[in-house]
Amino acid sequence: MRLFLLLLVLGFALQWVLPWWILAIAAFVLAFWLAQRAGDAFWAGFGGIGLGWLGLSLFFHLRNDGLLTSRVATLFTLPQSWLLLVVTALLGGLVGGLAALSGYFCRRALT
Repeated sequence: MRLFLLLLVLGFALQWVLPWWILAIAAFVLAFWLAQRAGDAFWAGFGGIGLGWLGLSLFFHLRNDGLLTSRVATLFTLPQSWLLLVVTALLGGLVGGLAALSGYFCRRALT
């Protein structure tokens, strides 16, 4: 739970000023330091980073009344613009989950 909350808060804060891939590094380092089991590492990374991406993309979606989201959804031939938010959260969750899992396994390999 602590890993999830740290990833959620740190990931949300880092997204504002740094590129997207810094979230993978943060998930790797935090899971290397805190994760106790492989499943916990993956789900904490998936949930923390995924919810952070969903929150930020929802903020931007509401900020411009969904104009950009609907245009990008049309570009990707998605029937509804809210599906783009779901896809974004899933992709962010996979990046965070796999990075956290890699951090956990890296620590296990070194000890």
